[in-house]
Amino acid sequence: MVHRYWPVVLLAPVIGFLLAAVVFVVMALGGNAWIRSGASVESVARAILFFGSVGLAVSLAALIGGIIVVACVDRPLEKTSGARTASAALGAASGVLVLGIVFATVQGTIGESWAYLIITFTLVLAAAAGIVAALLVYRAERRSERPPPTRGEHPLPRAWVEF
Repeated sequence: MVHRYWPVVLLAPVIGFLLAAVVFVVMALGGNAWIRSGASVESVARAILFFGSVGLAVSLAALIGGIIVVACVDRPLEKTSGARTASAALGAASGVLVLGIVFATVQGTIGESWAYLIITFTLVLAAAAGIVAALLVYRAERRSERPPPTRGEHPLPRAWVEF
């Protein structure tokens, strides 16, 4: 399982960070021009790092959820690649949902109740995490099903020896 999915484990946190940073850039460019004009480089970098760290946390929750579901459903990797892709997407979405529900519960306990807004964002993030997980696992499955390239013989094997 590790041999097949190691690219997914390496790419998922990076993709989560970059997607969250892109979300901030889109929000900043489409947002209020007055706020945008007063932003310094330091505040923009801090906001990109904040959004990126949130994306990193979400991608780690999705990664853990996907690994748990695939390991529970298909430990010996005997089912079809489509079933593994679907279970990884479901696990990623459920991992993000668990993270969002825990965050909404903790935030509702210690502060004002914004749980409905957090759960709404969590549903959107869970859908996005499921789609990204499905794409990454689909790519890993196709890569593992492809036969390794055969090494052909050099067209002139004795050319260097006779030289």
